Amino acid sequence: MPSVFSPSDVFFSASRPFFLADVFPTTALERAEIAAASEVPVFISGERGVGKETLARLIAATSERSRAPFVKIRCDRLSPRQTASLLNVRSNDASVSGLYATSANDANSTISLNDAWAEAVGDGVLYWAEVDALPARAQRRLATLLAENAAPFRSILGSSRSFVDAARDGAFAPELEAILTAFPIFLPSLAARRDELARFLPHFLRDAARRLGLLPLNPSEREIDAVSNINFRQNLKDLKRYCEIATLQGDFPRTLAVLETPLANLAPVERRQTEQNAQTLTAKRRDETDETPLTKENFPTLDAAAKAHVVAALRLTGGIVEGPSGAAALLAINPHTLRARMRKLGLDWAKIRDEAR
Repeated sequence: MPSVFSPSDVFFSASRPFFLADVFPTTALERAEIAAASEVPVFISGERGVGKETLARLIAATSERSRAPFVKIRCDRLSPRQTASLLNVRSNDASVSGLYATSANDANSTISLNDAWAEAVGDGVLYWAEVDALPARAQRRLATLLAENAAPFRSILGSSRSFVDAARDGAFAPELEAILTAFPIFLPSLAARRDELARFLPHFLRDAARRLGLLPLNPSEREIDAVSNINFRQNLKDLKRYCEIATLQGDFPRTLAVLETPLANLAPVERRQTEQNAQTLTAKRRDETDETPLTKENFPTLDAAAKAHVVAALRLTGGIVEGPSGAAALLAINPHTLRARMRKLGLDWAKIRDEAR
């Protein structure tokens, strides 16, 4: 089934307007602004985790379709049967009944989206993630649909492969390739933007604190410079999780090792220390100039702190509860006890698991 989201499901909403102007390169934001004012199909490319879907949502949220649904199709996760039924070819000739599936180039045929997907997206925005994963036949049908501009919805396409590499390897059908060149937006990896971290890293930390119900960390310029000098293998999605770990532990510098080395690869002593730190909500360091000190009015209840702690553990473990890499092991409690605690706190484990993945 299609998955329909609203802009509030990602990094931005009316209550979270903070770092969109900081997280993307200026050139990408400028092109996104142009794209939002038009209906031309947009092609966003960049490594996994650089924020392609977020930028697509930004384009949708700042366009005339902002109140319409935003639907994402993961083209790389469609089964052959789903792919075959995704784009229908129907004949305009009344003498030809049923599905006209032999060719998308016939003058008497039109392309339409599968009825279930069409109903879900309506007149909103359809984001085709990893569009290069579609087989050539489906790509040609998609190209016809986009070229005819007859669909009530708007399409934004994305790929984790650069356009040059994908085109060189023949990943795109010629018909679709011609459309993708109309308005491309490239998002560079975080490794190529280390000098920009000081600009948007504090926003990630504040957002992590807000979501976890904890006090935000205030790293010094020296600490941010230390992060900027790390040889990143991660991207924005990983940096977001790293900021959650740092906020949960309450210590920004010591979490740098987690950013460079996965937890499973740490030495046993380091791994135990990291796990112990993650189990304790330590007091957060605050500057004297902080405008929102902890008071009796905003002090979280024990249930609220426990709920935020469990949610953070589930996010750090990818939504896994049991096993050596699960949240129960991280929290040092029995999996059945954790599940009972989650029910008591009113936590939707399935939703957290899906978000973590």
